[in-house]
Amino acid sequence: MSLHSILGVSRVAKKKASSSSKSRSSSSALAWASSLPRTKPGGNKSKLLKHDDDDDDDNDHGRNYDGHYDVQERLDNIGPVRALIPPSAAGPSNDITYTHRSIRARMFDPVPDRAAGMNSTRIAAVLQFRAAIPPVVSAAHIAALRATSSSPAAAERELARLVRAGVARRVVVPTRGAIGELVVLAGDLEALVRGSVAVDPQTRAAFVSWLAENPAALTLRGPEAAGLSPAQVDQLVRAGFLTAQLGAAQTGVYARPDERYTMISVETVSRAAAGSMAAVGGDGVLHAAGGTGARSIAGPSSSSSSSGVAAGAALNVAAPGCGAFLKLVAAALAHLAELLQKTRYREMPERDLREKWDGGIAGDKEAAAAKKARGEFAGILPGRTKKWRHFNGLAFEWALHEAVGTGLVEVFDTRSVGRGVRLV
Repeated sequence: MSLHSILGVSRVAKKKASSSSKSRSSSSALAWASSLPRTKPGGNKSKLLKHDDDDDDDNDHGRNYDGHYDVQERLDNIGPVRALIPPSAAGPSNDITYTHRSIRARMFDPVPDRAAGMNSTRIAAVLQFRAAIPPVVSAAHIAALRATSSSPAAAERELARLVRAGVARRVVVPTRGAIGELVVLAGDLEALVRGSVAVDPQTRAAFVSWLAENPAALTLRGPEAAGLSPAQVDQLVRAGFLTAQLGAAQTGVYARPDERYTMISVETVSRAAAGSMAAVGGDGVLHAAGGTGARSIAGPSSSSSSSGVAAGAALNVAAPGCGAFLKLVAAALAHLAELLQKTRYREMPERDLREKWDGGIAGDKEAAAAKKARGEFAGILPGRTKKWRHFNGLAFEWALHEAVGTGLVEVFDTRSVGRGVRLV
């Protein structure tokens, strides 16, 4: 006998749901789920973010969330920018030496004192590279900055006057185009010569005297006429103050490999009769091309020194370290052009181009500090960027002014985003 029968209480029966209500609730749930858009995980994340930030001013000119710049429309072009730097920073209108020194002073950015992302060895290498750069500036860079206060023709006339007066000297590397026409102050070049340990005192004095007597000379024609012996010329060449003149075939040891006479050289074969010895390079061609012995290509009667500089040879005046300087400038201009080529119209706001040049490093602003405090990504360290790994901290303004001077890019004013940069 159960407890319910003794107490006289009937068992409470639970109400069971009918099959119609179950089907109705399940069908409504399916209908609600089917109304949702079907998307793959993370497939339209960029589109949703872009849709949410359509009114953001930072995205008005194509900065997407992948770190690339895709300008959907051309930037407004009010006109070219004449003053790349403030007139007060350009100096007096007729002072090329001030412009020269200011360009050199602004070439590199200072090494970050903290959170540089570089160890002491890397920082020492950066400082050593900067110290090895010669005190030269391209003439195109000077013309670009002098356009702030004077015309390009006036700047060229002033530079020519300083060269004739012996204040400045031109150093030309023909194979480098516009960036190969360099300007060095006469005092700086003289200091390099007198401080060179690879040149003896007598050679230093003779070469400095020749530089003072020939302020506008680009080449040294006939070392004997300048009072330099072949051994002294050899010292100057090895120290980097003289280089072999380009444009004509050379036979000395300082000639470039593609300019030396060879057995199949067109310069040699085209002037020789078929079947003759001269048609295959002449007598002693192997010795002149680098083989054993000291015979010259023109025969034993040719006057050539043991140092490899022929009598009457023309040598270009140079500054030690010009090769490293030109290599750095060429690589920087190529990188700047590559950044602009990634956009649709080969143009970009200057502030965006600066950000790309710096590599999106972690800044010192309040927003970056707040992100660091929250543990969020605030940017990479400077030592991991191309600016410091390959260019040793080359300043963006310096590279931009060099590109403007060589005609690689042009800077123009816009109505809303400041200055724009366009690849020519």
